[in-house]
Amino acid sequence: MARILLIDDDVDLVAMNKAVLAQRGHEVVTAHSAGEAKDALRTRPDLVVLDVMMETVSTGFELARDIHRLYPDLPTVILSGVHDATGVPFRFEPDSDWLPVLKFLDKPVAPGKLATEVESILAKPKNK
Repeated sequence: MARILLIDDDVDLVAMNKAVLAQRGHEVVTAHSAGEAKDALRTRPDLVVLDVMMETVSTGFELARDIHRLYPDLPTVILSGVHDATGVPFRFEPDSDWLPVLKFLDKPVAPGKLATEVESILAKPKNK
């Protein structure tokens, strides 16, 4: 299957999502901060699932741009509760510059739904 990098400072959430993805046959690498994530990217994951609010309220946004700059073909999904936590009155939509991710999912997301979303992205041809 695929190697998936989960980046989130919520240890319990990471453990729960890791268990479901591993049960579906994926290898899961984890990181709980931007620094750990940068080290974990050396494992050459097939897909990244990234939280926004870690060290700061915008760490994940900055990390998404760094990932895209270093690995432009690496599919990245944001899984975050930033909308609820900040009360921002608008939705963050993926784009090629400010938020270069394939999908933005609002927490909470059931682990099975996350796994289905991940597998749907991985099933798409790389050149599309």
